[in-house]
Amino acid sequence: MLELIKLEMKKLCRRKLTIIVTVCGFLATVLFFSLPFLQFLAWDQDGNMLSRSEAIEYRHKCYDSISGEITEERVTQDLKEYQEKRNNPDNIIIEKDGEVTFTDEVFFGYLSPRSSYMDMLGNTYIPNQLGHNNITKIDLTNGADFYNTRNEIVKNLITNNYDLTESEKEYWLDKNEKINEPYEYGYALGWSSFGDTAVMLIISILGICIALASVFANEYQAGTDAVILSTRYGKSKIIYAKIITSFVFATAVFTVNAITALAIPLITRGADGANLPLQIMDTTIPYPLTFLQATLITIGIAYAVMLGLVSITLLCSAKMKTAFPVLIIDVLFIFIPIFLKPGSNALWNRIAWLLPYNSMSGLSIFKEYLSYPTGITVFSVLSMIVILYFAITLTALPLAGRGFKKHQVK
Repeated sequence: MLELIKLEMKKLCRRKLTIIVTVCGFLATVLFFSLPFLQFLAWDQDGNMLSRSEAIEYRHKCYDSISGEITEERVTQDLKEYQEKRNNPDNIIIEKDGEVTFTDEVFFGYLSPRSSYMDMLGNTYIPNQLGHNNITKIDLTNGADFYNTRNEIVKNLITNNYDLTESEKEYWLDKNEKINEPYEYGYALGWSSFGDTAVMLIISILGICIALASVFANEYQAGTDAVILSTRYGKSKIIYAKIITSFVFATAVFTVNAITALAIPLITRGADGANLPLQIMDTTIPYPLTFLQATLITIGIAYAVMLGLVSITLLCSAKMKTAFPVLIIDVLFIFIPIFLKPGSNALWNRIAWLLPYNSMSGLSIFKEYLSYPTGITVFSVLSMIVILYFAITLTALPLAGRGFKKHQVK
């Protein structure tokens, strides 16, 4: 069996198409995960535009200066400081359209270095994505009451969501209670950068599927299927060897791309903040996870999606007489969902988030209160994605083997 796997691996890796798509997929991974670093800009305290390493070093210092536990006392003090500066006529400029902004001195010296932190606070009290502009509307007479306010808003988001069943509401409320307080704030741009770009791993997965499209179909084109099926192990071990080889190849290529995709932001932006909670990015996130845990889950989901797509590719390869229609199916299956965005319809939402592209959306998927109730339990969208693509894998592989074994030899 091992010799058959080695033989199939040599056949696969020697094909020009395999080499081309594997190299191109890797280069695409390097490019897309390098772009956030190459395009990274930041204003310093004097209003100068910094880029790349200088900008990252400056932002790192800004985060370090405000890192630490987000206690009630700290939030109260920080919100009062913002309100005092905003209420001081010397610190603001009123634009022609009536919009109120800080002067350059206050903006670059005070707000810009802590903009992410202040936006997170502002959106916690009024979740409308206006960030720090919401802070002027917060009543601090009895203190910030930060965590009670956050938990009450999350509770309302859950209980007032008519798309959720009672069991789902209980599920999300229970999950939310497991989030540790107070939050630890700090620098985690390396991890968040990977999460924001993780969907681009779909390019390497497409390359893997293209490379494997001819695993069975190539035997039809070359006319060797009759020879293979007439041998002693043609209907058993050779088929198993092809499938095992495909998964070993796919896993190896995916692992290299995933490691590269993660290494680039962690090297260029730093690996600090692995154990910080996701809530410092968006306090309404219901999962009690750190950036490291979310990253591992994101990679795990991408791997599950890859296994499912590889299995579909092998099934199509066993059913098609040439590799070309398999390639078309792979491209359509991967790229059509890019245009099928989740919407307001509950049923469509539950379907759309399971499509390959949306499933690999990285950190954005952790913001969704999306679940799938069954008779005995409730599955989050994260769990359902893994379950679905493993089910596809377990279903498609036997069909692929049977399709090759039972096809009509000419």
